[in-house]
Amino acid sequence: MKMMKTIGIVMGILILIGISFYVYMGGFRTVEVIHQSFGPVEVFVYTHKGPYQNLNQSWEKFQKEWESIGITECNSLAIYLDPPDTPPENLRSVLGCRMSGLTENQIKSIQSKFVTFQIPQSDCLTASFPFKNVLSYFLAPTKVYPKFQEILSNESGKTSVAIEVYGGSAKFVDHIDFYMPLGINRNLFLPLENLFESKK
Repeated sequence: MKMMKTIGIVMGILILIGISFYVYMGGFRTVEVIHQSFGPVEVFVYTHKGPYQNLNQSWEKFQKEWESIGITECNSLAIYLDPPDTPPENLRSVLGCRMSGLTENQIKSIQSKFVTFQIPQSDCLTASFPFKNVLSYFLAPTKVYPKFQEILSNESGKTSVAIEVYGGSAKFVDHIDFYMPLGINRNLFLPLENLFESKK
């Protein structure tokens, strides 16, 4: 009986810790969605194809490449081209750094090494979610995108891509911004899709 009581106490403590951590991560946070304009934003990009859990490997390769030409800061975002029911091995993600604020020489260096793309202006469903640590990259989408889908269903809205804005790589970031463009022609993102075709 004493052993069972001890096990029960330990399990209770572990459950309490787990719930407290989930609260800290924002797991019980209510996601507020608004309509907001986004863009135009010019970025230089790097592609990733495959499961989202492997994105960090591509971010690391991307960072090495932009650091190799003297860029020390990336105001980062990512464009996700495929719906959630896509097989993980076929998921296409485009990693990007904003070009605003860079010098003329930096822009020339970027244009000689990277593909650039201008994200068009659009009305978007928009939401923010707190960033606590690397786990936020996985938790936040599970909270935000179901809310987006609920609103799209109620409003009979159509979308083409999803955009997540992470912020500066060398600065403290306390939230992730999510944008889902509405009523925008998918063909505007065709140059990004073609980047994956050229790699075949």
